[in-house]
Amino acid sequence: MDILLAIFQLALLFGGWFLYTYIKKLPDQVHAKNLKAFELDLNKQLEEFRNKLTTDLELMKINESQLHIHKTEEFTKLVEIMITKLLDKQYVEKLGKDPRLQREYNKTMLDLGTKLFFYASDETVKKFVEWRKYGLTADSANYEPKQIIILLAELIVLIRKDVGYSDTQCTKNDFLHIMLKDWDKYEREG
Repeated sequence: MDILLAIFQLALLFGGWFLYTYIKKLPDQVHAKNLKAFELDLNKQLEEFRNKLTTDLELMKINESQLHIHKTEEFTKLVEIMITKLLDKQYVEKLGKDPRLQREYNKTMLDLGTKLFFYASDETVKKFVEWRKYGLTADSANYEPKQIIILLAELIVLIRKDVGYSDTQCTKNDFLHIMLKDWDKYEREG
């Protein structure tokens, strides 16, 4: 009976030690289980956030490319009008005399200038305003035809930057050499 009692005490002691060890490890197990659940939930939220960011980024890229196409079209129209019409001496003479043509030209420039305001950089808009204001002084004694062409070339270089060539090495002189066959003569004058 003493042996049985000793075995029972040992079993009780072993069971108590096992229960004590189990209860002691229980908070760590609960913590680990909660931590895994938290990590799983956090990973799920991060994945959803990443997917949303990826979707938003793709939509922004699509919108930007569509805007870039539209912006380029508007810049092309503006440059076409400024170059083809304003470098045509007959058109400029007719523009000075025909009120209907003046209204049409002013309406076109207002439309293109407004679009330029929305699509162009601040520097380009300010250069356009400078070019336009200087062009309106054509009847004054201080007006120099060469200056309006220089302002136009500076504007074209800025538009080139806005279209996507932000690190362009081209200058107004490069553009003027393209447009005018005798720019060398004027360039040396300063």
